[in-house]
Amino acid sequence: MVYSYSDLDQKNLKWFPNDISRTTLLTIRVLRGQIRGLKGVTIDFRYPITAIAGRNGSCKTTVLALSACAFHNKPNGFKLPGRKHPYYTFSDFFIQTKEEAALGNILIKYQILHNDWRVMKDNPDKAGPKWQARFKKSGGRWNNYDSRVVRTVVFLGVERIVPHAERSVSKSYRGKFKPVTDHGWEHSVRETVGRILGTDYTSFSYRRHARYRLPIVAKKDQNVYSGFNMGTGEHYLFELFSIINECPDGSLILIDEIELGLHEKAQESLIGEFKKICEKRKFQIICTTHSSRILECLPPEGRIFLERTGSETIVIPGISPAYATGKLSGHPNVELDILVEDEAAKLVVETVLDKDIRSRTKILPIGSAAAVMRHLGAKYKEIIHKTYKKIEVCVLLDGDQSSKKNEHIKEFLKALENPTEQQEAKDWVEKRLGFLPGNEWPELWIVNTKSREPFYERFERELQMSKAEVDEMLDSASRAGKHNEFYEAAKILTFDKTVVASYLIKSAFESAPEESQRIINLIQGFLGDNIVS
Repeated sequence: MVYSYSDLDQKNLKWFPNDISRTTLLTIRVLRGQIRGLKGVTIDFRYPITAIAGRNGSCKTTVLALSACAFHNKPNGFKLPGRKHPYYTFSDFFIQTKEEAALGNILIKYQILHNDWRVMKDNPDKAGPKWQARFKKSGGRWNNYDSRVVRTVVFLGVERIVPHAERSVSKSYRGKFKPVTDHGWEHSVRETVGRILGTDYTSFSYRRHARYRLPIVAKKDQNVYSGFNMGTGEHYLFELFSIINECPDGSLILIDEIELGLHEKAQESLIGEFKKICEKRKFQIICTTHSSRILECLPPEGRIFLERTGSETIVIPGISPAYATGKLSGHPNVELDILVEDEAAKLVVETVLDKDIRSRTKILPIGSAAAVMRHLGAKYKEIIHKTYKKIEVCVLLDGDQSSKKNEHIKEFLKALENPTEQQEAKDWVEKRLGFLPGNEWPELWIVNTKSREPFYERFERELQMSKAEVDEMLDSASRAGKHNEFYEAAKILTFDKTVVASYLIKSAFESAPEESQRIINLIQGFLGDNIVS
């Protein structure tokens, strides 16, 4: 299902690549060496919230660690309780035992949007997107941490979800936590967590001992209770939004396994709250996830999938939630039904599409053009009454039906039986109705394309045929009668009809590549790349 952009999405997409005052992380490149499984990769950030999905071992958390090491901070900058420094270094994340090979000969570049670059002869601009490099020679140290751009960064690993009841330190200090003066943001945190969990909290505050703190809350008609008696997700949210409120505007928040402890509705609400915070306070949030719901709540610009293939890591930006879920499960999900008239049209579309798109689509031969439009009407009624996990649909009728487009739309509207929103339904179908090439049925267009050179080359290579033999086959096929063209060619060659048809289709679209691209563009528009509502 394609993503529908909200006004808030549009606002976030506008400021993120343009606001030079926020030290925004735009790109990470591993240019030399290998750090865990990452080598030779480029990761671009195009939205204030980025969710990185992938199977275990795909280096998702490594990307978070590299992001944390992009920035420095002031000595008095915000830091999590228990941390020595208000910034991160590579030694915080990349630790080797004596049995493991030490990191070395590594070059990582960060593109950062900043308004206070050091002016140099070869780089006179003070503001804009520029690159900083971190490198480490074999046996050496990482270069000059304090030369990094200053920004508050917070890394929240999976240990954040461990409840106080399972923390030995918290249990040993349970009688020593004392009230502290409110910071002024407690009410905001209480309201935010309440919206996410659908709970009406009446109070929220912290008790503190040394560098440890314990949340205390109350609900309507319920006694006060502490973090010792909170659920995992509840405790996590109070701590998360407290940290966000303690950080200055423009901070970078990194969250590993963002969905841990949260049900799907809470995940959806969490992303909604993040969007508002990013628009208001210009935060950047990068997280890892295995949740399709998290991905569904973000625009394509906010989704990245990492896939390990052998020793390589492939970065797939803008992945659709269904495609990501299929990759995570090992069982591809169908994201789009493509309705066509018959098996010949199905073969045409299958041949045009690459393996990746074929794995995400299902091509359904329905029958006549009228039958296709009636089926589309049924799908429309099904889709508008669903709110979750919709499978998109589009139509590719034969080229000889293109002159009857208005009639087909009327057939669709007729199948709806008095739709309440006539114009809305008409707009919907017009976006989903396409046609195969030409002004004739597909088989005739294929054997009559403008150039025969691709046919000569393919049939000589595959079947050792001369140009004269190819001409004879194509001429005979074009005279065979409607929908008999592939059969006639196969009969002349005494070869399997499907194989011959595949050769003919590939040759025809090589002769007219703009036609295959037109079909691909239509289909990709329903796989998450464009807005279709």
